[in-house]
Amino acid sequence: MTGSAHDAWAFEHTAAAKYPNWFFSGEEFAWADSAYAVTPRTIPVHKKPAALLPENTAFDRAVANLRVWSEHCMGALKGRFQCFRGLRVNINSKRQHISACQWITVGIILHNIVIEVEGAQQGLYFAPVHTHHEEVEDRGPHDAPLGGDDNIDGEMKRKKLVEELVAFQDM
Repeated sequence: MTGSAHDAWAFEHTAAAKYPNWFFSGEEFAWADSAYAVTPRTIPVHKKPAALLPENTAFDRAVANLRVWSEHCMGALKGRFQCFRGLRVNINSKRQHISACQWITVGIILHNIVIEVEGAQQGLYFAPVHTHHEEVEDRGPHDAPLGGDDNIDGEMKRKKLVEELVAFQDM
């Protein structure tokens, strides 16, 4: 199983997937790669053959650009703070979840302080330190099958987003 498929399978067992309205309100949603199931709160890029349609290709490229920025941010954090490489903590309670979130928040704050003090070039220095191979390694074993069917409401929402992007590009 690929790293993204493993992430998608693991995501299905999180509170964010089981109780999305705890985390999202209104029209909010999370972008995802094609290994994730489409829902009104999780909008992945398209799988083939739908990915081959020109409007879907444009949409997927726009989403990929957003994800690249996110991946660079995570790479910089993992490069600067080795404790974020495979954050191996048990989260079995609300208290442990809050503690893990606080740990990550402190790392982000410290990273931003260092960038403020040392300059943006120092922040960029750490982005390539955490390689793709290390990212795959951080994700852990890939032995569980990915399950779940696409959600019709999510497909409708993604279709609407594609239409909005096409309309915007035609302006």
